[in-house]
Amino acid sequence: MKLYFRKTSLPVLFEFILFISLVETGFFYFFKLLGLQQFQMIPYLRLMSLLFTFLFFFKNKFYLKNFFKISLKANSENLLVLVWVSFTILGFFVGIVHRNSILYLFTDMIYILFGYFLYRIFYSNQKLLDEITVELTLRQENYFVIPILFLSVIAFVLNIDLPSFTVVFTLVYALYHYNRKNYGLMFLYSLPFFFQILKSNRALLLVFILVLFFAFVQKRFSKKKINDFLLIIVLFLLLCFFFLDDVLKIAISYFPENSTLKDRLVQVYLVLKGNVDWNSPALLSLSQRIDEAKAVIAYWCLNPFNFLFGGGMGATIEGFSFKDIGVADSALLGKTAIHNIHLLPFALIFRYGVIGIGLFLILIYNLFKYLFTIILSEQSLFKTLIVFQFCWMLYSFPAASYLWTCPLFWITLAYVSNEKRINFS
Repeated sequence: MKLYFRKTSLPVLFEFILFISLVETGFFYFFKLLGLQQFQMIPYLRLMSLLFTFLFFFKNKFYLKNFFKISLKANSENLLVLVWVSFTILGFFVGIVHRNSILYLFTDMIYILFGYFLYRIFYSNQKLLDEITVELTLRQENYFVIPILFLSVIAFVLNIDLPSFTVVFTLVYALYHYNRKNYGLMFLYSLPFFFQILKSNRALLLVFILVLFFAFVQKRFSKKKINDFLLIIVLFLLLCFFFLDDVLKIAISYFPENSTLKDRLVQVYLVLKGNVDWNSPALLSLSQRIDEAKAVIAYWCLNPFNFLFGGGMGATIEGFSFKDIGVADSALLGKTAIHNIHLLPFALIFRYGVIGIGLFLILIYNLFKYLFTIILSEQSLFKTLIVFQFCWMLYSFPAASYLWTCPLFWITLAYVSNEKRINFS
């Protein structure tokens, strides 16, 4: 595969998304045949994703000799990556001091360093950066959308999940075609979400709502009219406050009983109505996140060392009091060593301590920066990646590990860091 843009080949980014989507979906079905439940197979799926991502870039000779070169260009993406890698190296030694699990100690380290490797590949290669500024031909669109749709149908028939990043990216790319009035392609790229909707979670539904919101507000505002945009945000929040529970009640009635999304919406509805029984099975996933947050705070405040540096790479907590069976099922070491913390700020605090709050604040800053960029900038493929970054970060807030274990997060972050491509209308 060549690095330059050809009429009959896909750009590297799209080729990689298609490749890793096929890999993860294939291994999902393979692990399901082995008898693993969804939560049990998540760690193995991530390891397979990492391995095949490495093979993809190694085979195509995208690796760099100057892997550890640090760019000092002043932007928030470089700052995020530099701080994250630095804290992770420090956290590795903190994990050694805590005598954390060797397995988790190295996997935590590898995910971040490999993410940095992907970031460096795309950040430093101008030919790869230039690809995203060129609109795909119709033939290239077919090379991408047809396999994605075929994969979606197969996943639906076999009752397996598409990778979350695939669904989020295709939704965002559907928005790109909506803005270009390519309504046929917009419809096709929306289909993977609708094939997965019954098994979707709250975060994926939030992404869908965000895409609809961006479709409405784009091209309606400029820097001079930013106050109008803020006013609409306030009105939207007020409407949600007064009518969201009623909307949820109506929506819930249309979902079948075996729908995962219906269960998640019922949880939100019960919380909004004040009917909160945290011992109820209907609120199990929400209560699990609260229990994890309490355990993290207790661990964080145990002593000054934990407060400053957290548990380090590979940190785990005991989960004997946790009622969510899926949490124990996804823990490779069982209930004695729960590694995954769902809520993003608490996951960062747990591993990095007080300095993890700094990481979280950089992510929040990027979210606000991307929001106004999306609203005010011209439509382009590059802007599509900014929308993906925004949506993926929000998607990861209730499921933190999806953020840094997703190769596409690091790759698109490298594209977005090239700020000279942002043109405001």
